[in-house]
Amino acid sequence: MVFDGFFVYHLVRELNTQLEKARLEKIYQTNEMSFVFVFYSRGQRMFMNLNLSSHNFGAYLTQTKNESTQNSQFLNSLKRNLEGAIVQNISQYKTDRVMIFNFTISDFIDGTITKQLIFEAMGKHSNLLIIKDGLIVDTFKKMFFAEGRQLIPQAHFEFFPTSKLPFDQIDYSKIFSYKDIVDQYMGVSPILAKYLIEHNIQITDIKINPTKQIDSKKSYIFDIFDTNKEKKHYTTISELMDDQDIEKKASVSSHQVFIEKQLKKLLKKREQFTGMLESAQQNLLNKEKGDMIYQSGLKMSERVSELQSNDESILLDPTKTLNENAQIFYKLYQKAKRSIEHITSQNTQNEDLITLFNEFLTYLDLSSTDSIKDFETELVPFGYKMVKAKQNHKKQIQKPNIIIINDGDIHYYIGKNSLQNEYVTHKLAKKDDYWFHVKDFPGAHLIVDTDQLNENIIRKASMLAAYFSSMKYSSSIAVDYTQIKNIKKISGKPGYHVNYKNYKTMFIDIDENKVLSYLKNV
Repeated sequence: MVFDGFFVYHLVRELNTQLEKARLEKIYQTNEMSFVFVFYSRGQRMFMNLNLSSHNFGAYLTQTKNESTQNSQFLNSLKRNLEGAIVQNISQYKTDRVMIFNFTISDFIDGTITKQLIFEAMGKHSNLLIIKDGLIVDTFKKMFFAEGRQLIPQAHFEFFPTSKLPFDQIDYSKIFSYKDIVDQYMGVSPILAKYLIEHNIQITDIKINPTKQIDSKKSYIFDIFDTNKEKKHYTTISELMDDQDIEKKASVSSHQVFIEKQLKKLLKKREQFTGMLESAQQNLLNKEKGDMIYQSGLKMSERVSELQSNDESILLDPTKTLNENAQIFYKLYQKAKRSIEHITSQNTQNEDLITLFNEFLTYLDLSSTDSIKDFETELVPFGYKMVKAKQNHKKQIQKPNIIIINDGDIHYYIGKNSLQNEYVTHKLAKKDDYWFHVKDFPGAHLIVDTDQLNENIIRKASMLAAYFSSMKYSSSIAVDYTQIKNIKKISGKPGYHVNYKNYKTMFIDIDENKVLSYLKNV
């Protein structure tokens, strides 16, 4: 299914006609990546599937009542924050693949509260976020980075940055190919852009006709397929989405099982550190209690069970003198100060590891059969057990299995994990070569062995860097580039991270056909 911004544009309008002012009765989870939202309006109960899986992502009304089979921390957050709320409306962010469910819920103390459920329908990187007053309450996928967009509770929510224009009015005087439309306008897929070029019309003039081509099982919001192919048409977009053939989930590799197990442990530690920090912060208040005792004007040798001052009261141990009680409070305060420093340090290390293991998931996705051994080497220090290969008594120095793309005298070197990234950046590259990397997200380090760039090289390198990254399924992807002499490794962090300066940024959309043509020259 081609799920682009135009698809979302009409899907939002369809859902609005059914769900506007409906009450959200219940939320349950059918599998690891799918939720069902049960709405009630005008005597009718409606079921909306919301899927985050890479092969079947989307939100649509369904007639199939799937059973609740899962429980999770995020499901509990959804239920706690949204069950009983009223859908005021559903909107789209500009013309991007982002759906915003605007809810209001009545609270006995705070009155009417507004919350948003934001669904970023981005393929493998789809996410679901609960937002209140511009802050993230909770998010299905949590990711923390040193800079840029944060996906953690209490962080300020930001949409993906883009320089593209909404597609509601395309200026064809500035368009020379379908690629120009994809590059300049938000939410336009290549298949839609080609149709627009052929017919020279505005997107909003296209009449929808949800269609599936039977033999290829491809589908789209209107009939964009060959006339001689067998097709099936649908009355609504939800009917089209509800009739998709779901491929069986591929077996999970031992690498993914290991990574997800470690992430689960690290996220549990995060909760523990949060609780410990809150407790320590509370104990800092003991200094004020000690000060209150000494400022009370009472004899420090007295024994009392309670002390009141300035409308405040504190409970004391009546078996101890005031002086002894004060010293206990000061000791608790000093212990809390030391604890905060220690817990903060441990928490920082834990957050670094959470970032690293999230990067591992990206690197696992980028790994191919011939590079998986390089990836496994990164997991071994954390307890992963590799399958022992047959011993070769001849010592061989093995270089990381990087991707090398030849383009005449120019070569593109691509690392797909930390080991390979370090190799291409600090062992293979020369100081005047150029380095490309997707901005603020995990991905490949890409080196171009040239000291002179042109637009063709910049676009090609940027597209490859974006393709081999966690932002592969996004649009208008920011890619930074600079010379190797401006790169410096960050010490003390797990994995391979760098700082860089004197860089420029290229915003690029991925043309998969073009990337595949590049990879033919590996």
